[in-house]
Amino acid sequence: MVVPLYDINSGVLGVRPALKSDEAGIFDLLLLLHRENGLFSLNPEKVLAGIQLATERKGGVIFVIEEKDRIVASLGMVIAHDWYSDDEYLLERWNFVHPDFRKGNDYARRLLEQCKWSTEWFRINAKISMPFQCGITSFDRTEAKVRLYARHMPCVGANFIYGYAPRLTDQINAAARHIEEHNRQRRKIHSIKVVPTVETILRLSCHEQSDVWKV
Repeated sequence: MVVPLYDINSGVLGVRPALKSDEAGIFDLLLLLHRENGLFSLNPEKVLAGIQLATERKGGVIFVIEEKDRIVASLGMVIAHDWYSDDEYLLERWNFVHPDFRKGNDYARRLLEQCKWSTEWFRINAKISMPFQCGITSFDRTEAKVRLYARHMPCVGANFIYGYAPRLTDQINAAARHIEEHNRQRRKIHSIKVVPTVETILRLSCHEQSDVWKV
């Protein structure tokens, strides 16, 4: 685990909750996110409503980072619970840094640290458990993103998709062909290895489990 960036009383320096006046800037940033990673078509009204869950304090939380009065990074969460439980947790919806502001900074890490701080704030100040859960749905720099998240939190499971996703059809089809070819080669040499990105997830998950057993 990395050393926390947050102060338990004030959170992470340079990260703040979104305000009503930030809605347009966040919306523009999320349009970039959708162009880069979106699996499905865009509903602008739904995007704005999701932003307003946070800016109007209706069960959402958005953190932002600014440079020169411009929002250049944002992380969005909602308070959620799973189908089998009433226990609530913070579920990440996005963690996105504007492409022009990725090099030479640690904005993605700072936003993750702010979410970890949120969990600790609930534990200390509200005396309730509010864990933070996040995942990665992306064909772009996936292994680097997995490594970033794995430096902060235990790896629990993975996301997979099968079928038609209109905005990433070519990438999904290419990935499926890669899996088929990999499996053909794997059978020839009797290997249990899977494609490299998933091997990274497995290694990081096993490493986390081994650390747990050492405690």
